[in-house]
Amino acid sequence: MRSRYTAHVAHDYRYLHVTYEPTAKTPYVEETDESPVRWTKLVVHSHELGKQPDLAYVDFSAYFTEQGQEGALHEKSEFRRIDGAWLFTRPIRQGPAPVKAAAKVGRNDPCPCGSGKKYKQCCL
Repeated sequence: MRSRYTAHVAHDYRYLHVTYEPTAKTPYVEETDESPVRWTKLVVHSHELGKQPDLAYVDFSAYFTEQGQEGALHEKSEFRRIDGAWLFTRPIRQGPAPVKAAAKVGRNDPCPCGSGKKYKQCCL
C-alpha cells in the first residue's frame, strides 16, 4: 500500500500499472496526462490477513489537495500475493467503516446507570 501511495505522489504510472492485478500482465502504455491532485499524507488505519495466506486487506486514508481544496480518500482495499509480489486487486469499501450500534438493554438486564437494579425497576 505504501509503495503504491508513493507511486501516486511521484507520478510513477508504470509502477501503478504493474502492481494492479487486472493490468499487471498487460503491456504498459505511457500516460502523458498529469493529474491536478497533489497527495499530501497517508494514514494506514489497519491491516488484516484474509482467510488465505496470500490475501490481505488495508484500511487507509490518503489526503490530497486539488485546485486549492483539501480532501481525503478513505478506503479499504484488497491485496493478493501473486508470484511473491503483492498486487492491488480491488477496493472493498469507500469511506469509513460503518459504526456498530450499542446493544439494546433488555427490561430484565442490569441498569446501565450502575445502580445494581434491573433496568425495568430503575431507568425504564
